Amino acid sequence: MFTLLVTGFGAFPGARHNPTLDLIGALQRRKARFARFGIRLEARVLPVLYADIGPLLARLTQEIAPDAILLFGLAGGRKSISIETRARNRVNPVHPDAGGSCVAAFSLVAGGPMIVRARIPAAQIAAALRRAGIASRLSQDAGTYLCNAALYHSLVARHAASVGFIHIPWPAAARRDRRSSTYSSSRPTFAEIVKAAEIAILEVATAARRERLAQLP
Repeated sequence: MFTLLVTGFGAFPGARHNPTLDLIGALQRRKARFARFGIRLEARVLPVLYADIGPLLARLTQEIAPDAILLFGLAGGRKSISIETRARNRVNPVHPDAGGSCVAAFSLVAGGPMIVRARIPAAQIAAALRRAGIASRLSQDAGTYLCNAALYHSLVARHAASVGFIHIPWPAAARRDRRSSTYSSSRPTFAEIVKAAEIAILEVATAARRERLAQLP
């Protein structure tokens, strides 16, 4: 079985209910479906706390031993699903976490690399989502909050061979018109976000397996 850890986040200032919490619940209910594809899915919700995020990800990695990690977070100001391609060693010391705490520095890890690249097939995921009629884009800016911090820590610590992050927007209340052959620029519904997550998981697993096979003698 290919083990994949997927995570979402709990509530934080500005999002009293984080839709990634619902997404993780939906993916958890689909574990049997993923198992038929040879994927052991482990779904967890991360607290939006600066002090806990790094140690918790390290502990989950030790307990689960994932082949890949796919993190999901909310980008409330965006309309489409964003596949992040990098994390930065930056943090905004002004924005408090869910516990009301701020960081005292502008960097996540003193002396750490300024930029680390995500290790998932981002372009392939974006293309697959567009084929499914779900608005998506590649992003080079994971922000300066806990989303970027989670991605940065996982990449720098090499918690898995494949590590990536996907930002979702606030889900749309109404379904889009499917009569058009092109996708709309409006926000996706929650059902479409779940479908996008499923597609991304399969793309990550497929790419990782292909890479593993290519390394065999």
